[in-house]
Amino acid sequence: MNFFSYVVLGGFSYAAGWAIRTYILDKKPEPEQPYNLKHPTILAYLGGFLIIMLIISWLISRYLLGHASLDLPFIVINSLVATFVYSFGLNPEKARYDVPD
Repeated sequence: MNFFSYVVLGGFSYAAGWAIRTYILDKKPEPEQPYNLKHPTILAYLGGFLIIMLIISWLISRYLLGHASLDLPFIVINSLVATFVYSFGLNPEKARYDVPD
């Protein structure tokens, strides 16, 4: 994969996190514990995305890059980095910027 492919994959990961935050989490009533990266709901979304990315990374490795054997380092690192980028889109801590007057 080249640099542009990684930028596109990162953009999709960030957009997926942003969409979950905007269209699902913001539509629910405010929880007792505010959403942050330690909240159980956020952790569940991160875990689910990691599993999805493991599958997608395997498919990229197998069919786009043509690796005949299981390329475990690529699959694990690609999935972890995509999940890390996804967490920026999902994390609502900096969602509202207070612009000074």
